[in-house]
Amino acid sequence: MKRSNRTDTICTERSGGIVNNDAGVIEKIIAIEWEMFVSVNEGAALASCQEDKPTFTGMRKAQFSAWSRDAARSYLSDLELAQASGRNLLAEKYIHMMSSTEPTVYKALISAIPAPTEEARKLAAELSDLLLEQTRELFESYPHVAGQGRPLYSSQDSIGTSVETYQHGELLTFSENTLRELKAHALALEKAGMPLARIILENTVGFYGYDSLESAEETTRALEEEHEGGAGPQ
Repeated sequence: MKRSNRTDTICTERSGGIVNNDAGVIEKIIAIEWEMFVSVNEGAALASCQEDKPTFTGMRKAQFSAWSRDAARSYLSDLELAQASGRNLLAEKYIHMMSSTEPTVYKALISAIPAPTEEARKLAAELSDLLLEQTRELFESYPHVAGQGRPLYSSQDSIGTSVETYQHGELLTFSENTLRELKAHALALEKAGMPLARIILENTVGFYGYDSLESAEETTRALEEEHEGGAGPQ
């Protein structure tokens, strides 16, 4: 997705205390995550995304600004505990993802990282199912924005790592408490008519300078049609 000319704040704010506006906690989370992210595959050449801190920061801020304060604070505690014990939660996320994308590599690596508890696995699966259904609805309503870059289901991982695989892999790195807090938050938001996945996507298009999902969808659709129209024989 390309940026529009709009240069407003990265993430939209909401009233009522339902979502997290604790900038200090979010900044600490992103600082630790970035340190972990650039250490994935340490010793090898950095991937291009590992050299793009502004986009990493914008994407992660879009996510954590949609969480509750309690969920964010619990995840910060997860990160701090992991950091103190020498664990890299982002590297662990990619290993969990390999259970679908690279099963042979996954089998070779999984024993090297702590196994989630059965309760954590249960909570992660429940939360993943909830968010995946919300994301499916976004794919239907905003196919050019929500569908950019990743297929939806793990069964489609052969054409690119799916939302389901990425999301579930990340959830498996969270503590039971973080998963409980995040699940409770997602359910409360859904009851209030504000799906968590939608808020995150709204924050994401805000990072790229759009003031709504509708404007982002229209602009992205037009750009894709323009690209397809100019991709004929030379």
